[in-house]
Amino acid sequence: MKKVVATMVALSLTVSGCSAFVPKTQTVSAVCSEPDANLQINGQVYQGKAQYEAKKNKTVAIMCTKTGYFPAQRTIDHSLSGTGVADAIGTALFLLPGLGLFTAGAWKLDETDVNLAMMKNEK
Repeated sequence: MKKVVATMVALSLTVSGCSAFVPKTQTVSAVCSEPDANLQINGQVYQGKAQYEAKKNKTVAIMCTKTGYFPAQRTIDHSLSGTGVADAIGTALFLLPGLGLFTAGAWKLDETDVNLAMMKNEK
């Protein structure tokens, strides 16, 4: 009986929490309509366009600024990924897959390609 329980525990550990083994970041590409504008992604400053490795379980804040233009902003939210859904369903059968829901791999960013249009400030 102990061998059966040990086998079940070992099996559930190997198939549980798949989200824990999925990459925790996703590449976000952001472009300002004005190539010489300052681009900020989560506080890091770039010039005009950039690619940024963002954690999949965190909101991403993007902003373009340039003198003579209104600032352009976008916030990218996150939602449960397919792997996260599988972990949620697996939790109904075994408790351990639920651990994967606490990792960044259970989530996905709602948008990964962002183009921010900047408007001239007519003052």
